[in-house]
Amino acid sequence: MSEDAISKIIEFTNRILRKSGLDLKATAEKVEDFYRIELRGSDINILLGHNAELLEALEYMATRLLARDGAEEIQIVFDSNNYRARREKELRLMAEKAAERVRTTRIPFTFDPMSPSERRIVHLALAEDSSVKTESQGGGENRKVVVYPA
Repeated sequence: MSEDAISKIIEFTNRILRKSGLDLKATAEKVEDFYRIELRGSDINILLGHNAELLEALEYMATRLLARDGAEEIQIVFDSNNYRARREKELRLMAEKAAERVRTTRIPFTFDPMSPSERRIVHLALAEDSSVKTESQGGGENRKVVVYPA
C-alpha cells in the first residue's frame, strides 16, 4: 500500500504544480523510515520564498490526502535543494544564540511564529541546556517559541 500511496502523492503534487503553471516536478525516494518528496525545476525560488510557505503547504495537503485515504502511517517530507537540512542548521544556531542572550540578560527571548516542525527543532536544540527552558505560546499560525532563563 505505501508505494501506491506515494505514487498517488506524486501524481497529486505534479498535477497541482502543472495547473499552477510552475516549472517544478516532484519525485520520491525512500530514506530510512520515511519518503522524501523532492521538488526540482526552475521555479525553486517561488517554492522556497517566504520561509518555504508553498513547500509547507504542498506537504500539508499531501499529508491530508494520505490521512483521508486511510493510508497506513507513512511519513513524508517535502524538500528542495536540501532546504530542510539548511533550515534545521539555521534554527539550531538561532536557538543557541537566543539561549546565550537569555543566559546573559535573564530576559526571555521570543522567536517569530514558526511551523510545528520548526518549533520542535528549537525545543530539541535547547532540551539539554539546563540554563534555559523553552515553551510554545500562542495559537495557530502565530504560535511562537519563547526561551526563558531556568
